[in-house]
Amino acid sequence: MPRFHQNENPVIIAGAGPCGLVAALTLEKAGIPYVIYERTTTEKLCSNAGSGIDMAPTAIKILDDHLGLAGKNWMAPYEIMYISDMKGKQIALWDMPSLKLKRDSERLSFGTANRARLQHTLLDALNLKDVNGDIKNDDDRLRCSTSVVGYQNLDGLVRVELNDGTKVDALALLACDGIHSAVRKHMHKDVDDSLNYCGQECWWGKTTVKPGSELSEELKRLPSTSMVAIGTNEMPGAFFCDEVAPNEHAWGYVLANKTPPNANATNDLTRRGGSVLTTEEKKREIDEVIADRSKVLQLMLQEPSADEITRAGFFDRKNLDLSYINGRVALLGDAAHPQSPMMGQGANMAIADGYVAASRLSAALKGTNDSTVEQALLDYDCKLRRKENNIVIKKARKYGNWAASKSRFPCFCMKMMCKYMPPSMLVSEMMSGDKSNKKFVHAMRKDLQLEVM
Repeated sequence: MPRFHQNENPVIIAGAGPCGLVAALTLEKAGIPYVIYERTTTEKLCSNAGSGIDMAPTAIKILDDHLGLAGKNWMAPYEIMYISDMKGKQIALWDMPSLKLKRDSERLSFGTANRARLQHTLLDALNLKDVNGDIKNDDDRLRCSTSVVGYQNLDGLVRVELNDGTKVDALALLACDGIHSAVRKHMHKDVDDSLNYCGQECWWGKTTVKPGSELSEELKRLPSTSMVAIGTNEMPGAFFCDEVAPNEHAWGYVLANKTPPNANATNDLTRRGGSVLTTEEKKREIDEVIADRSKVLQLMLQEPSADEITRAGFFDRKNLDLSYINGRVALLGDAAHPQSPMMGQGANMAIADGYVAASRLSAALKGTNDSTVEQALLDYDCKLRRKENNIVIKKARKYGNWAASKSRFPCFCMKMMCKYMPPSMLVSEMMSGDKSNKKFVHAMRKDLQLEVM
């Protein structure tokens, strides 16, 4: 028999990014009451500064097959990937759809998504937008401008503290509140849980290409708008760019820097808590970064306004062994295992976390298995998942060091690998982090006696 009624306490979700919204949609489909607390306003919820994210097969399957987003046009598959040096000289051209990537006899799909578009698609699926396409202000399931700051595990519930001092009771608390998670800070307040700077900073941005502009004409000369530029010891760094919506390009320029850039730890709406630049700072610092680079790269970074560009450091955690759970409270996504984006797995792991944690929790609350809420969350925080998460985090550190290196040998090796190694081998290595997600989802569906896909 179900262990809840509609007038009982909900599950509380902290954060309305893709991870929190995936958890909410999973609970919605299971008929479990929930409330999302999001600290930003409805107007800023789907902020869109440099928000392209790589999508790997497991997350795509969760969203399309398990949560019903297939055909919603939330993702663009990769087509042609243009690899060049920093001056724009072609190194390689990868025909992504033709790559024979398989895993367990299954053809893999992968691509890129605009973070804001994915959020809007999930909000639509949750019926949290009105007829005008605006996020609802009057739906009790989504409370914007309110954040979770603490909690207390009690018998049969968790008492959640909000930023205005209010305390609300919940069946469980799923913390999807990012790298600067207030829930994590509360959970591990008695131990050293400091961030680890990975040694790279990144300029993130979004550029809208105006038809007929100089940038538009330069892009037409290239074989693809999906681009990677490989650095040298003289022009170090790595540049990534992809068209995430018509005429809208998300890009990142990664550089080595021993000193982390100034961060605004109160604002997770900028990447990794980075700071948005003023107009003067942007012009001065960007001009230094792009000097002598290709025309396309220069224009891509010069076109956006200052508020569309963020500079931020790459961080993960020094202690990778701390628990993701405490009683009826679980950390998900970057709140649990922040990482450098150099493996392209941050959003994918967060989506898998949201789906698996909410599925296990739903089964416990509905009484479809013998699990308690506490046991369901312990099963989410399993040893195998943690071990493989840590492997991905350490690989991301390594690839960040190589991609942004100022040393001649690593730069030469990166160029030679892109030029001569079969693209399928390189892409398979980058997708290797997704194996953890597939095992994680498979184990959950097997435990809950769901169809294994």
